[in-house]
Amino acid sequence: MANNSVNSYNARHIKAEDIAKSFVMSNSFLKILENNNSIVLGARGCGKTTMMKMLTLPALYSWEHKEANQIRENLPFYSIYVSTDIYWDLKNQSFAEQLSKIDNLELVISKFSVNSSIFLSVCDTFKNILKFEIKDTEISRELELCEYLIESWKLPENTIPQLKNVSNALNDRIDQVNILIQKFVFNNTNKFEFPDYFFLEFDTSILRVINKFEELYCKKKKSWALCFDELEFAPHWLQEKLYTSLRSRDQRILYKLSSSPILPSVLEKRFNTDYAPSVGNDFTLIKMWDQADETDFIKDLIKSHVYRNSPGINLKNLFGSNEIYNKDSDSYKISSSFHNEMKELYLKDLSFKEFLIEKQINIESIEFSKDANDTIYRKIKPIVYFRNYFLSGNDSTKVKYRTRKKSSDLYYGIEVITKICDGNPRWLISLLNDLFINTTEKGELPQTKQTDQIMRYSKRFLNVISNIPIDSNSSFTFKKFINKVGEYFKEEILGPSFKMDPRITFTVDQHISQDLLTLLEKGVAQGAFIIVNSNDEDLDFDLKGKRLKLSYLLYPLYYLPLRKYEPISLRECIGIKTNSEGNQMKLF
Repeated sequence: MANNSVNSYNARHIKAEDIAKSFVMSNSFLKILENNNSIVLGARGCGKTTMMKMLTLPALYSWEHKEANQIRENLPFYSIYVSTDIYWDLKNQSFAEQLSKIDNLELVISKFSVNSSIFLSVCDTFKNILKFEIKDTEISRELELCEYLIESWKLPENTIPQLKNVSNALNDRIDQVNILIQKFVFNNTNKFEFPDYFFLEFDTSILRVINKFEELYCKKKKSWALCFDELEFAPHWLQEKLYTSLRSRDQRILYKLSSSPILPSVLEKRFNTDYAPSVGNDFTLIKMWDQADETDFIKDLIKSHVYRNSPGINLKNLFGSNEIYNKDSDSYKISSSFHNEMKELYLKDLSFKEFLIEKQINIESIEFSKDANDTIYRKIKPIVYFRNYFLSGNDSTKVKYRTRKKSSDLYYGIEVITKICDGNPRWLISLLNDLFINTTEKGELPQTKQTDQIMRYSKRFLNVISNIPIDSNSSFTFKKFINKVGEYFKEEILGPSFKMDPRITFTVDQHISQDLLTLLEKGVAQGAFIIVNSNDEDLDFDLKGKRLKLSYLLYPLYYLPLRKYEPISLRECIGIKTNSEGNQMKLF
């Protein structure tokens, strides 16, 4: 399997109709269906784009879910889906320096690019409404609408008044502006002509054309949702405009905005004024990493994928069950698998024996009461299994490890499959594709095959993360940083001391360097690091003070159980040295 399989399922490149064929509903989707503004935050692959595209009519009318018809009939808005184009931000273009010769030229061209994309999306939305809902074939109404669009958007007067021709005229104008820019750069001039269409404002312009559309077609008026996807790639001027528009005066226009988990710091001041939009009052905040706790959603996603080839198969029968994560009361009793693991570890791990003595626990006659299960045994169960698997001995002088090449008894089963991708649909689908290559003729997935494939997938995932670009002057890399953190966590689980509360998450200190903070932010955006216990009422502009964990996909590389456990300061975890003021001096 190619190394890029981790990123193989990207909704950005898939038609809305095709997305609908395998779409699985989640609590996040139910929230974004509401008739209000929404901000959707999450890492790459978490399903932001999928949700946004599912709001469009081609997707909704291709969806065959049992609740699809009800959702279509009751949806209170029409969606105008706008995918962010990296070329909107001209700062990264090769000709940016030449454009800077004229004040605000770069900004004007950027706004033109954004306007053009939005106007094209409006045309697509109008066409979809006429196709799927109104089903109006009256040519005179389309002619009147398009004449109004041509006038409002200052298109050539000879444009044939049909929606498809309006779209073509917009694309032609984009080409013409590109030629103007190339001539300006090539001729090295200080003059640039600004046609009137450069100064259109998309928000007021859209409102005008929507009014005209409703006047011509709509007996029952709805809201209109501008759905901007992947705003982290948009220029800052647009981000500021959209986020402040969440307090829009016209309630017919909604904003559904998606971005990476950490918003740009330049936006923070916009949300810290008396008139700033706020969660609950002006918008709903949807944090996609909360999906990791939606067990039903994850299992439904797995079923939708598995049932294509094996309809109705029991997931536990297919993947098996992993006793490490079995929460049934029967797993906490005398002579259970867990009790036997404890007895084996007791005989070879002096630190575990001392732990039991300290807790006044008799290994032969343990009382597995509900209180004890909740406060002690559920915590130590994964640690007991992992230490018993990897340790051959641990006396007062040295820890001895077994010479095993793989963790065949640890990373398998439906419990692992549902957790290891942290609720990220793209990763999960990619992993399932890889797993099904190893099914037997009877349609079974042996434990060893599951573990082998998960280990390979973890290594590929680390390689993908390692290729995230960072500052060339940085003294560290993603792989070096992750390995430092992973090895520390590994020592917490498999080190000399048995710990009921090992520290395998970390808190970002206030006094860390900007390049390390940038690395963490990029890692969070890509899903290498997951924010833990984030306040659902707060937008995050900075990772300082936040608690993070490694992606569960990285855990097999460091022999870690799929649990969060306690945090440690990042400074202590990776050995950052600080000066007397507490500022970072040296990494590692």
